[in-house]
Amino acid sequence: MIALLQRALFVTAAFACAVLFIQSLIFLIPGDPALMIAGDYASQDDIAAIRSELALDQPFFLRYVSTLRHLVHFDFGRSVHTGLPVGTIILERFPATLFLAAFSMTIAIILGVSCGISAAVFQGSKIDAAALWVSSLFISTPIFITCLLLSLVFSHLLGLLPPSGKEGSDLRFVILPSLALASRSLALIIRVVRNELLVVLSSNYIKAARAMGLRRWRIILVHALRNIIVPAATIVLLDFGAYLGGAVVTETVFSWPGIGRLLMQALAKRDLPLVQGIVIFSTGLFILIGMIIEFIKNRERHFNF
Repeated sequence: MIALLQRALFVTAAFACAVLFIQSLIFLIPGDPALMIAGDYASQDDIAAIRSELALDQPFFLRYVSTLRHLVHFDFGRSVHTGLPVGTIILERFPATLFLAAFSMTIAIILGVSCGISAAVFQGSKIDAAALWVSSLFISTPIFITCLLLSLVFSHLLGLLPPSGKEGSDLRFVILPSLALASRSLALIIRVVRNELLVVLSSNYIKAARAMGLRRWRIILVHALRNIIVPAATIVLLDFGAYLGGAVVTETVFSWPGIGRLLMQALAKRDLPLVQGIVIFSTGLFILIGMIIEFIKNRERHFNF
């Protein structure tokens, strides 16, 4: 009970610190945010109204406390440009981000685990070298370059897939952004699975299983893989949390209607309540993912995998 209370206090403090950091960034933005929103030809009354609506005329500490009080009631405020509740706007865009994140991570897990296992089993072979080369290539290539190359090859040159957008449940539109998004996770999963599996395969109990005459693939799939679940799951969940927070570059390049692209649109319009709401929402998701990772690690220690 005490441990649970400590964890709840820690999560609450972490979230409050994240909100403080976000508020500080908005406070330190050069210039007058109200003037940026209103435009150069707005009257002083319009600017004053915007400042009042955004609470920019209040001291920093009061604005911070007011934000926390509204967040307790899940109130993110209202968008300056549309007038709609920020929470409603985010929830309208989040399913598209969730679908893209799930599709991307599925690709990364299937290909990454398969390549990682193959690289470990055939260590030192051409298969191992190819897997490491692919991993190094994807890790070192910036995501926007990957997005542009995929769009250039598969859309403009080959004409196989649409270059951007989203139309209903047509899966063709999700393939390119999901491949771009999955590239970094794929590279990390290959490395983690390969390295962890090599350590496990050199352990004594695996050597004993081989001496007992168990088949090679049975040893790997049944006995060895369960010992790399936690490090692999950590990579998967961390990247998945980042995807849920909005893959800004990928969604922008492919015009995917998720919260990453919404954030860029809000920044361009200087819609501070919407920007703040998206960042706080993403922070909450990441904290939740961190709690899940910690739970998995505690379960591993409890059962002593």
